[in-house]
Amino acid sequence: MAKRRYDDLDDEDDEEDLSASIRVVAPPPPRRRLNLRPLLTGLLVLGLGGGLGAGIYVLTSYDARALIGLLDIGDTGPRLSLQLPGRSEAPRPAAPSGGGLLTPPGSPTADKGETAPSLSSEEAPAASPPAAGAPPSSAPTAPPPVATPSAAPVPPVVAAPPSVPSRSSAAKADPYAIPPQPAPRTADKPPSFDALPEIKGDLKPLASAPLREMLKKSQAGDLPVPGPDGRQPWQVYARPWADPANRGKVAVVVIDLGLDRVATEAAISRLPPEVTLAFSPYAASLDKWIRKARDHGHEVLMVVPSESVGPDSPDPGPYGLISAATPEANLGRLETVMARGPGAAGLVLLGESFAASPQISGVQAAVREHGLLFVGPGAAAPARTPALARITAIIDRDLFREAIDLRLNQIAVSARVQGRAVAVVQPRPLSFDRLVGWLATLSSNGVVLTPVSALVTPPPPAPAAKP
Repeated sequence: MAKRRYDDLDDEDDEEDLSASIRVVAPPPPRRRLNLRPLLTGLLVLGLGGGLGAGIYVLTSYDARALIGLLDIGDTGPRLSLQLPGRSEAPRPAAPSGGGLLTPPGSPTADKGETAPSLSSEEAPAASPPAAGAPPSSAPTAPPPVATPSAAPVPPVVAAPPSVPSRSSAAKADPYAIPPQPAPRTADKPPSFDALPEIKGDLKPLASAPLREMLKKSQAGDLPVPGPDGRQPWQVYARPWADPANRGKVAVVVIDLGLDRVATEAAISRLPPEVTLAFSPYAASLDKWIRKARDHGHEVLMVVPSESVGPDSPDPGPYGLISAATPEANLGRLETVMARGPGAAGLVLLGESFAASPQISGVQAAVREHGLLFVGPGAAAPARTPALARITAIIDRDLFREAIDLRLNQIAVSARVQGRAVAVVQPRPLSFDRLVGWLATLSSNGVVLTPVSALVTPPPPAPAAKP
């Protein structure tokens, strides 16, 4: 037996550890199962929501009769009814006995629960004569059946092709028919300037204006002034008028002309020559318009734009008189308006706000100095008051027929009671239409149409100068 040596123990310590080289294999992880529950739940929610939405849409889009027509599931089986009533040549099949599950309410079959037996031509009862005093029926009656021997066969009766029933008869016979609608009311033809009657007779033109000797040069242009002989422009350029006795007088002034060519032409050629025409200073070719109006016998005024009250009041523009401006600025604008209207007998001012300001006194004094008449509100001292005419009413302040007719009647009453009235109208088709009809009734009401210059109050005489 060999003796074991222990001098190589160090080498044994360096030997590989067998236990460390053994690899431990971990068990495989458990396999995860696919969870289909959220997917199925989502599909179920989508399906139920879509079906519910479709059902709500159908219920809200169709009424009961439409659903009955689409889903007629009586004893005869499903049937789709999409033909318009009265358009089909084939008659509708009779309702089954008992009315069916979805038979429309109100039908004779649903009420009685049974169908009436058909009668042959021999068993049909004769038509009873109408009762005494009852109106004859407009529907044609069928001729009485001809009795035939019982042995002879009765030939089949071929019905004539049915005509298309009217809408009312179809609605009575067919529960699916659309109920008759009332016919729309025909609207009146809107008024127009062309529909106004033309003035008949020879029109006497007024004298040519302006007169050279009654003009004065200025920075604004040629201004009217009294003549060397003391004649006033408002008297020279006015339409001559003979005052009739015991009759009320009405003057009509059409304002804002010259801006619309069609309206201006209608006012000149289709209104009586006694109607006074007032032109806007913003219109073009004013000298031609004024000359044409005077050739048709109309006396002419100029509109003075001015400040008015209310949120809807129009902007008076660069020639307008406003209370916030200085008196010198307003006087310059007033002279510009005068110079733009050669041959005008006076001015028209409608601005209530400016008429209530203290500057109206200076404006009226300037109008008197230039010898023109003034139509509008406002008050001044007697020494500053020009030839003045107060406005009774603006007839088309509310632009509808009843309001215009009411104001015209009030003006006629004022003319009879007070002796005079001044009406202002705007160039609109409805206003002219109501005005022309009203002017035709003035004579029968004891009222006469006059130019506005015939209704002004002459200016008070100027105080005598102290020696």
